[in-house]
Amino acid sequence: MADCKHKSCGAGEKVWMPYEVKGRRRGLKPHSYCVHCGVVKNISPDRAKPMGFYTNKLARMPITKVQLRLVVKELECVGFDDTYSLTGSEQEKIFNSVVQKYCKCVQ
Repeated sequence: MADCKHKSCGAGEKVWMPYEVKGRRRGLKPHSYCVHCGVVKNISPDRAKPMGFYTNKLARMPITKVQLRLVVKELECVGFDDTYSLTGSEQEKIFNSVVQKYCKCVQ
C-alpha cells in the first residue's frame, strides 16, 4: 500500500481484532483501519517507526551524502514509511538490506 495516504477511520468505526503481546494472545482490542484502502493499523508493540527515525540513524553513519540520498530514495520507493501495515522488525530488515546494498563497508 505504498501509494495510499492512509486516513484512519473514526473511533466509532474501529474493528475489534485479536491483540498479542510477545506472541501471546491478550484478547480483543479496537483497531483503526484506513478508509481509503482498508488496511488495518498495526497497534502491536512491534510498531513501525516514522521515516525520520531511520534518516537520523543514517545521518550518524559514516556514509556520503550521495549514499544517504540513494538509501532514502529506495526506502521511499518500497513504502518503508507505511506504519499501518509494516512491523518494526520488518522495517529493520528492509533498512539493513538497503543500507548494505549502497554502503558495502557499513555492517
